[in-house]
Amino acid sequence: MLTIQLSSPDTFSGGLRARIATAPPAPKPALSDPEAWNISHDPASQTVTAFIRSSEGMTPENLRRAASLLVRWLAYNRIESVGLDLAESGLLAPESVFALVEGMLLGDYRFDIYLSNVTPFSIEVDLLTETPTAYEHVVRRAAIICESVNLARTWTNEPANVINPVTLAERAQNLAAEYGLICTVLDDHQLRQMGAGAIVAVGQGSNTPSRLIILQHAGSKDERPIVLVGKSLTFDTGGYSLKGSESMLGMNVDKAGAMAVLATLIAAARLKLKTPLVGILAAAENMVSAHAYRPNDIIKTLSGKTVEVLNTDAEGRLVLADALTYAQRQFDPRILIDLATLTGGVVTALGSIRAGMFATDDELAEALFRSGERTYERLWRLPLDAEYAELVRGEKTDLVNSAIPGRKALPIIGAIFLKQFVDDGRRWAHLDIAGVADAEKRKAYCPKGATGFGVRLLMDYLENLE
Repeated sequence: MLTIQLSSPDTFSGGLRARIATAPPAPKPALSDPEAWNISHDPASQTVTAFIRSSEGMTPENLRRAASLLVRWLAYNRIESVGLDLAESGLLAPESVFALVEGMLLGDYRFDIYLSNVTPFSIEVDLLTETPTAYEHVVRRAAIICESVNLARTWTNEPANVINPVTLAERAQNLAAEYGLICTVLDDHQLRQMGAGAIVAVGQGSNTPSRLIILQHAGSKDERPIVLVGKSLTFDTGGYSLKGSESMLGMNVDKAGAMAVLATLIAAARLKLKTPLVGILAAAENMVSAHAYRPNDIIKTLSGKTVEVLNTDAEGRLVLADALTYAQRQFDPRILIDLATLTGGVVTALGSIRAGMFATDDELAEALFRSGERTYERLWRLPLDAEYAELVRGEKTDLVNSAIPGRKALPIIGAIFLKQFVDDGRRWAHLDIAGVADAEKRKAYCPKGATGFGVRLLMDYLENLE
């Protein structure tokens, strides 16, 4: 556990002092640990220095990386207390302090709740400054956002025998009560009665049927809300279009988009954002059973449009279709944004560096892109040309949920399908986070597993609207 507090230099009584410093880029020594190469401990002077070896210097991203390295070095060496003088490290700008705290809190995260041999260990970091009160809001804001990111990571990492649509709804209700959000849960019977045939169909093969979970942050502005929609497939076997055994591993992470939405709502409530905000989690479990939906099934969505199922493993767009329709009918959002681990095609296109972004509005796309650059949760815009819609037109139905033939423009096909459920003129963005939601190995300030991608991006976007 990591605790960060602000202190005056003359009140700090701990022993070890830490610094962040720049160093010229240089070739890494052969066979060296690249992280060890970037940190230096001097026992004689009781100092530890995390180096930024980059020609770009102390950018926010470089500070996050250096701060993460520092706290992980402290944890590895079981050092319980350290002081870091902000002035000595040249970190007096609020944005530098914010990035420093982000790197520490995100880098300290571990998903170890199921390990039986973990010894609890606490680290206390004192940020030393002559004006502690000047940075209190910065540190608190960074801590709240990072706690939300780590919440998204933990809930995304949870296995399907712990979080399914029903238990997710229960957890969301408890969390909403704790932080003053309004939470409404629509069960499969209510969804079926209201005509939300797509989300019901995806979940009907599971013993834990679909749920639509709605979280509302009232804000203080008298304006239409921004609505965030997240795909929450708590597990995805692919259904009768069955995934291979290796492809099925890790499908508990298919709820990452919704967990980012939930965590953003929590952060917004704790920071008392003025903007009215709604989060909708489209939760289902895509299983194989006698009750599961099948290829060639015809589904009527909440919008009234019909869809022929060509691929039961293209289920995320189905649950989102009903969620997007519900969002527009119920809340008439001034901005509508959805996040989803939607397609493997976006991983092929962009890898694990950037998420795919599709948008109907240039101003919205540019604002989200800038937020991505600032937070290093980076996006790349892909097209939504009208001609792509022909790929999802049905012969027997209004739409098909997968293209024929099926290997071209996959992330675009997923997005253009969703666009069929977005009202004309609606300011909408779709973020396909399939390549960035889950880290295959440790990254700078994220261990292997769920990344919590989207929370910092969305909070930056929302705060810049304030």
